[in-house]
Amino acid sequence: MIGIDICSISRFKNMKNLERFLKKYFTNEEITYIINTGNREETIAGIFSLKEAFVKAIGTGFGNISPIDVEVIHSFSGKPDIIIHNDIYKKIGSISCSISHDSDFAIAVVDVTFLSIKVDLQKVSDMKKLMLNRKDDGNKGDFGKVGIIGGSLGMCGSVDLCARSALRSGSGLVYNICPKSISNILQIKAIENIILPISDDDNGCFIYKYIDEIIEKIKHLDAIAIGCGLGRNEDNTKIIKMIIKNFQGPIVIDADAIFFLRNIKSDILNRENIIITPHEVEFSRFSSYDLKVIKENRLEVVNKFFEKNLKYTLVLKGKNTIVKSDKKLYVNTTGNSGMATAGSGDCLTGIILSLVGQGLDAFNSAKLGVFMHGLAGDFAKESLGEDSLVASDIIMFLPNAIKYIRE
Repeated sequence: MIGIDICSISRFKNMKNLERFLKKYFTNEEITYIINTGNREETIAGIFSLKEAFVKAIGTGFGNISPIDVEVIHSFSGKPDIIIHNDIYKKIGSISCSISHDSDFAIAVVDVTFLSIKVDLQKVSDMKKLMLNRKDDGNKGDFGKVGIIGGSLGMCGSVDLCARSALRSGSGLVYNICPKSISNILQIKAIENIILPISDDDNGCFIYKYIDEIIEKIKHLDAIAIGCGLGRNEDNTKIIKMIIKNFQGPIVIDADAIFFLRNIKSDILNRENIIITPHEVEFSRFSSYDLKVIKENRLEVVNKFFEKNLKYTLVLKGKNTIVKSDKKLYVNTTGNSGMATAGSGDCLTGIILSLVGQGLDAFNSAKLGVFMHGLAGDFAKESLGEDSLVASDIIMFLPNAIKYIRE
């Protein structure tokens, strides 16, 4: 939508009570900019005209949005831009603007594009309350040291996606704990994440013989995830069991690790700081419920499953992802079918791992994580469309989703 406004410069030269007018319609920063400029009335007219053009573009006028909610800033070159201090900005995709002066007139043009994504603003507000504040004087160790145990020959991408999504979600330090024989591949891909290789006798996967190396690498971490690209090696049941027994911090269990959970006693898993993230097929194997029954009765099946007095948090992925713990339930509404692509679940694991590693409890990490993941996917859809969306696009648009929630 385009808004155009024209304003007389001489209007401000002759205005009585100009100072009162400025305080009513201009922010402190705008007033400072006006004072520092040589063409005071010309500048006032230009800024005021931009404000008017903006509210014309969005079709509201100054009603639900005040003149001070629309702030005009300038780059070092003098190019104007608009910042919105009102919830209406959550509906806006982009704003472009320009000012021209001719004789006694300032002419402003503002082009506003609106987001087509539909987000429940009350849910955004609820999610904002879950976002952890970052210390102004914090260092990388203050924002979560997390580890991702996974990867196998031919499955390096999974752990890399998980690591990059954890970093984009705010983690200070992210470690990929992987079999040594694939560590060089991951080292080439790694930029911000750190690679910690585990001896594997060139098998291309973890072997139980070196479980002590894994335990040693994770003992000082704040949270871990296990499963991304892990593979179906027969040693995995024992490896997963030993990791859960020895690491008492939060654990996110995903992908191939879920395949082996049926072979692990429930009392080992039944901890409040464990998050399990299956899709429907994985949940069917893990829970013994028929896949057709799960598909047709997702919420009912999950609620019935938790009649077993389970303490961990379950994330049943898919359309309207369900997050369930002993006493809490959340059904997600963000996301789209373009996210049904390889690696999307690895990105979600990284987001949840990051949040729980920063200190958010298990249920709320999962709740905020699935919302954030889906919202990033919606921003990716807005820009790229559903057909071409790939998992790395979700990571690319995570900053948009996080900024949208925070502001």
